[in-house]
Amino acid sequence: MEIRDVKIPRELNDAMSRNAQAEKEKQARVTLASAEIAIAQQIVDAAQIYQENPVALQIRQMGLIYDMNKDRGATILVPTTMTQALGEVLALNAAAQQANAQPQRQAMPPAGSVPQA
Repeated sequence: MEIRDVKIPRELNDAMSRNAQAEKEKQARVTLASAEIAIAQQIVDAAQIYQENPVALQIRQMGLIYDMNKDRGATILVPTTMTQALGEVLALNAAAQQANAQPQRQAMPPAGSVPQA
């Protein structure tokens, strides 16, 4: 016995095609979800590193800014903590000057008083 030219009914063929397509979409979503989980974990790990080392975060930020603008040739001004550090130095200097000036004022007797021997 020989079987030739088997024809599947159109409805069955369409159903099998839809089933195969649904299975492909399901697998694609599972793969995408797995990738999202892996990416999220990497972001958490990076955040932990940046939290422990702020300099690493600043270097990463500078790298991102460079990558975004390397082809444009634009000049970008980036605020830094240098102004904050300078402000702290100035504040410490002012505090030191004030501390040095106070003992001198206290050493001078008030006007009209008699120094004790």
